[in-house]
Amino acid sequence: MARIPLPEGDLPERYRVFGLHPALGKALAGLSEAIYEKSNLDKRVREAVRMRIALINECRICLGYRFPELQALGIDEAFYEAVRDWRSSDRFSEKEKMAIEYAERFLLDHTKIDDEFFRRLEKHFSSAEIFDLSAVIAGLLANGRLLQVLQVEQPCALHASDQ
Repeated sequence: MARIPLPEGDLPERYRVFGLHPALGKALAGLSEAIYEKSNLDKRVREAVRMRIALINECRICLGYRFPELQALGIDEAFYEAVRDWRSSDRFSEKEKMAIEYAERFLLDHTKIDDEFFRRLEKHFSSAEIFDLSAVIAGLLANGRLLQVLQVEQPCALHASDQ
């Protein structure tokens, strides 16, 4: 149950909370749609980042949410479990590990992301991909923490078209 009163209705809380300020709600739903449907990131990269953010945020919903269509890409329970120990795991490419490290630093120590780190990041990602990755990390952080802090029941995949 949400920490704040939400508009009445039969819709789940994840939709009703956006009714408190429809313009902001639509923007946040649009950001989520962009992350899950419009990002140009490799799906394995995005999913590894999503899971690392879920672990850091301790988001039970995100930790348990799976995209069945991603199983064909080798994204299975072993993949998700390996994110916990990503540094020593052999399940991830160097590119995927860089993305996970970036997400971790972005959430936990963003002021220490320096030029040397970006030089390492640029070995695996183009400028457009770095922007995409940064926006995905920021969006997952923002949406996840907002809904979690307000204790709104929600899945991580929220589409603007669902409203």
